Amino acid sequence: MTSYPCGLLAALVIVLAGACPGCKGSGASKTDAADSSQAPSASDETEVLLSGSFKRVAKKVEGRVELVRRGKNYALRLLNTKVDNLGEVHVYFVGLPDARSTLEMAATETQYDFGPLQQGAPEQLIALPSEPAPELRTVVLFEPRYRVNLAAAPLQPGSSAP
Repeated sequence: MTSYPCGLLAALVIVLAGACPGCKGSGASKTDAADSSQAPSASDETEVLLSGSFKRVAKKVEGRVELVRRGKNYALRLLNTKVDNLGEVHVYFVGLPDARSTLEMAATETQYDFGPLQQGAPEQLIALPSEPAPELRTVVLFEPRYRVNLAAAPLQPGSSAP
């Protein structure tokens, strides 16, 4: 019998059992969302469905985010996004029309962590497992260590123009 370190086994169970119920479709996990095979293909035209600019909640921030579709694939596209924070920052997609505080974000059950922000990258593409549920309309830059909402971008119908 193979023995696994307890943390590795717990992570494996979470990965295998985890699902994104806020996303419609097959119940793909967060790991599937990060899989490059789920990323929109370059051959399809990109359609910007929703967009928004990040606004300060707890820290100074720059950047924009777009919900895009290429063919049947959906993604969050972060553009020139950086937040004034020395620690790790994660990108969350939450079920709120806006997330103006950490308390407001903590009160919602519908929130999905899509991993670390690539600070200052010209573009960061985060593939979604399927079409997002209608209530998922705000992207939050979150500091997981201290559980603080650093910045938020409510998504509205619009274009990729700044």
